[in-house]
Amino acid sequence: MRDYYDVLGVAPGAGAEEIKRAYRQLARRYHPDISGDERGAAFLEVSRAYEVLRDPQRRRAYDVRLIDGTRAEWMADEVAIDFPSVSSVLDRMRDSFFRGEREAALLAEVVLSPQEAFHGTFVPLHVPLRRTCPRCGGRGEVWADWCAACGGVGEISALERVRLRLPAGVREGATFRFSVSPRSAPRTFIEVRITIR
Repeated sequence: MRDYYDVLGVAPGAGAEEIKRAYRQLARRYHPDISGDERGAAFLEVSRAYEVLRDPQRRRAYDVRLIDGTRAEWMADEVAIDFPSVSSVLDRMRDSFFRGEREAALLAEVVLSPQEAFHGTFVPLHVPLRRTCPRCGGRGEVWADWCAACGGVGEISALERVRLRLPAGVREGATFRFSVSPRSAPRTFIEVRITIR
């Protein structure tokens, strides 16, 4: 995956104003109407980088993807890029290899009535997961064009419905930790805290 910070010539910690300033300078340099030469590809790459880095949400998703890609760069392979069906297998391999680094859990609070706590119940949860983009297969681009479906980061977020079974006699403040690992998404840990009202 192309490093958009490198494309704009800014540090990963650059602020919004610095990113905008760098983009404007490069856009003037590479715009076909101004430069008068064949720099259309460079202009598109600069524009793509700016579109991702100027939006805080897309930038956060891109940063996560960039860090994960750097950590597992030795595992990168053209097969994983060109064949989305293989990408989920490689994601699981990376997850098992880097398990210690990825064990941060999503936190949720479940509010039960006293009757539900006494008898036990099933609670539906909607867990946000990041999945490989089905349109670009995780590349962030389709052919030479930026992938509009994932914003160029190669991943999309989706909600996974999970039914959590809480045992009878559950107490206030109890916590449950579990993981979900659906297809084409890395294993995600969830920690649920019980509140009784």
